[in-house]
Amino acid sequence: MKAKGKTSGIIAMAVVVTIYGVSYISREVISKYLETIVILGIQMTIMAILFTVYNLVKGNSMKLKKKDIPYIIASGLFGTTFYHGLTILSITSIGATVSSLLFGFAAVFALIVEILLFHRKKTKLGILSIVISLVGVYILMGVKFSDLASTNFKGYALCLLSIISWVVYCFLTDKISEGYEKTVLLNYQAFVGAITTLPFILLYPVQIDVLAKPEVFMNLIILGIFNSTFAYFLNIYAIKKIGVTLSNLMLDFLPVVTILISLILYRTIPTWNQIVGGIIILISVFLLDKDQRNVEAEAA
Repeated sequence: MKAKGKTSGIIAMAVVVTIYGVSYISREVISKYLETIVILGIQMTIMAILFTVYNLVKGNSMKLKKKDIPYIIASGLFGTTFYHGLTILSITSIGATVSSLLFGFAAVFALIVEILLFHRKKTKLGILSIVISLVGVYILMGVKFSDLASTNFKGYALCLLSIISWVVYCFLTDKISEGYEKTVLLNYQAFVGAITTLPFILLYPVQIDVLAKPEVFMNLIILGIFNSTFAYFLNIYAIKKIGVTLSNLMLDFLPVVTILISLILYRTIPTWNQIVGGIIILISVFLLDKDQRNVEAEAA
């Protein structure tokens, strides 16, 4: 790997992490003005249009295999409608900082699914990462069994459901990804998201003066263009330059971006249990990454 190529890949991934971190705050800000389903409809429509234009310009085949259509529809529902919708609802309830911290649990949850459903080899390091991650989630949530009412179960449940939706999406997409260009799959998944959410704008009409508000317009641009489209292309570029492992490790710093921007713009200071819990979850993800490399090395 050439040093120049590695540097450009790291820079590209740093931009991706920044965009994803900012997107958590964008969802929090824009949810004050628009219904969740409306935000989704607009975001997915922008995403579908941009990917359609890209695939047409590149001349990518849009043909689908009949047997893959159910998987594409399901992956579109879980990866766009459910994931983004639940993420916005959770951010509205527990805030952007906590939601981004808790998302680190996604990698460990995926490991649990692989062990339970796909007979992945159990290793001491893998089990340890699961236990540590669960401890981190417990601390981050600040569960008090003596006073359960003080714990925001609804907000955390929504966030955990968004994580489950994302992991299900990843497994569904992985099942059919070999036969298509990645941008084509994303294109159809965005179509599913737009089709299942855009009609709800009829139930929740959007006022032009609301869309004209600078913070609404700019955050829609961030979610529809930068988060859903631009960051994806940069992510592909980074993976080619620095590999999947380093790219995924850099994504683990997403909460840091969200915390810093929230602190600078909105003076939002995370609590100690959120910081400690988030750090523990990140440690579990690093352990999981080491375990994954060990498993891959043994299989080679």
